Amino acid sequence: MKISLKWPVVIIAFLITFSLIYVANYWRQQNLVVEPLREQLLTLDAVEAVSMEVGKANEISVTLGYVPHFAEVYREIESVLEVRGEDVEKLTIVDRRNPYLLSLYEKIQFALMEGERQGNYTKMNKEIKLILAEEKELQSYSLSVDQEAIYLQLGAGEYFLYEVIPIKHRSIAFDQPKSRP
Repeated sequence: MKISLKWPVVIIAFLITFSLIYVANYWRQQNLVVEPLREQLLTLDAVEAVSMEVGKANEISVTLGYVPHFAEVYREIESVLEVRGEDVEKLTIVDRRNPYLLSLYEKIQFALMEGERQGNYTKMNKEIKLILAEEKELQSYSLSVDQEAIYLQLGAGEYFLYEVIPIKHRSIAFDQPKSRP
């Protein structure tokens, strides 16, 4: 028995099948992953907006309003992502920064990086307080540290800046004592 295939029909069938699979995957991604995650993040008080690109659910951008304790809000966002089992490669926090706050961040950036590298957070905190004590326009300032990151919050008027500096965990290699023969 001889099977005769018409190539145009096969190609059209393939394209229709591929399109249906693509549409089904897009629908599943939107309705079962992206939208529920967006809605859950929007239930947090400080979250004003959430954006995720379809196909890039591992990159999330969260717009925050002013919060009195940035570190707590950031941990809440991370816990929502963790509970949902989302593997987020990049979490971006969108704030309302202005040139003044950016200039302050540049002034204290060296102290922040030195504190992160050396792990001397008390010294880092003292240096940053000294630098920021001279600023008259700065209305709020918060610096927090946990096992995972350093959290910085600066505020001036209706503008605020949030920064998260991840702490890179370094393992210290000790030489093993050598046994004597």
